[in-house]
Amino acid sequence: MKIFISHSPQDQLQANRMEEALKQDGHEVFFDTLTLEPGDNMIKKVNEALRGVEVIIMLISENSLQSKQVKQEIQSITLNDISRNRTRVLPVKIDACTIPGYLSDYQLLDLSKDWEYGLRKLREGLKDTHLENRRVRREHASRNEQFIHELSQALKNGNLTLICGAGVSIGAGIPSWENLLLRLLESMMVKISNNHAISLQHVQANEFQKRMGPSSLVMGKYLKSNLGKDFLPELREALYQGNPQTCGLVDAIVEVCRPQREGKPLDSIITFNFDALIEENLEKNNIRYKAIDKEGIRNHPNELPIYHVHGYLPRTGDIPPETEIVFSEDAYHTQFIEPFSWSNLIQLTKLAQNTCLLIGLSLTDPNIRRLLDVANRKETSNKLNHYLIKKKPSIEGSAEDTIDELMLLLEEQDANELGLNVIWVDDFDDIPPLICKMLE
Repeated sequence: MKIFISHSPQDQLQANRMEEALKQDGHEVFFDTLTLEPGDNMIKKVNEALRGVEVIIMLISENSLQSKQVKQEIQSITLNDISRNRTRVLPVKIDACTIPGYLSDYQLLDLSKDWEYGLRKLREGLKDTHLENRRVRREHASRNEQFIHELSQALKNGNLTLICGAGVSIGAGIPSWENLLLRLLESMMVKISNNHAISLQHVQANEFQKRMGPSSLVMGKYLKSNLGKDFLPELREALYQGNPQTCGLVDAIVEVCRPQREGKPLDSIITFNFDALIEENLEKNNIRYKAIDKEGIRNHPNELPIYHVHGYLPRTGDIPPETEIVFSEDAYHTQFIEPFSWSNLIQLTKLAQNTCLLIGLSLTDPNIRRLLDVANRKETSNKLNHYLIKKKPSIEGSAEDTIDELMLLLEEQDANELGLNVIWVDDFDDIPPLICKMLE
């Protein structure tokens, strides 16, 4: 049987030991160190190197997961297997590393605790030449437990920052970005109709948005320009319409913010949301905080800083005239092109110094992607220091199994390249109890 062993150069000793044992069983074993030139296609290179191979053994270790080239090789092998599924792929864990989520559908062989026993099981399994590639639906529970343990340690050490996106508040009734635009568009249409005798009473706002067809940021610019001085009051009205209060995810975040008897408190929260739901619920629980939405605001040492990097609109009170909301294209461009803006510096500082947990984010925002990339490039250890909670594709029972598996691989690959470990969950309702586990 022709067997290829993918491994890190730092794991050459283990690869040689495995090669020697497998050759004793009559297998043809080889390594192939890929030589990549700038612009080379990794997937094509891997396919060329694996032509005629019957079994691929991937030695998974801290070394391999910290090597960009070896990690790309592993991902390319997995991608090739998803699309073709002709070669048996055997991930073999050789130390206490955390297995990537995109390998969780494979039967894993663990040699990290008992090398000789694990090697014997591998040799026995390879003797059955009729076995097909064994890929099964496996859970991410053990992997998530390891990540939660690491986050718990960061929290106890006072080095944890929560980075919150729109998904945090939506469960409480705060509108999604699209629905927020729709509500403001309705307000703008009423204003146009009243001021210019244009009858838009029977025009649906979503139809108007569909026909205009610009990006949401461009639409935001239109709304801001046409609403004028009414923009911020209308935005606040649209934001809190329906009187949203809290949800399971907000409650879980409040619990993490609560001072603990053992260990240090949460370092900080960075939020891209305008609303004050977290602050309101901290207030109800007598947890001291300081909302910071501009340069020059400082928190007291016993106050939890909550950085509103896109602006802040509390539910009540006067709206200060200097209030800035990153809502439209021009405001977004201003934030993007100013590397030394207070909001960019805060995010870079926390990404460089702390462990960050990203909640309710889709990773489509170009600015946060840029900042994550900058922080990751400056990380000399090549470790993934931050965590993203994400709902995984529904693979089981889907008519598009291959597409779902491919999406899981590509999404985790993308997150890893930004310095993020992915904590996969089956459903959004699984996120609050997962967060609370950090307190156990």
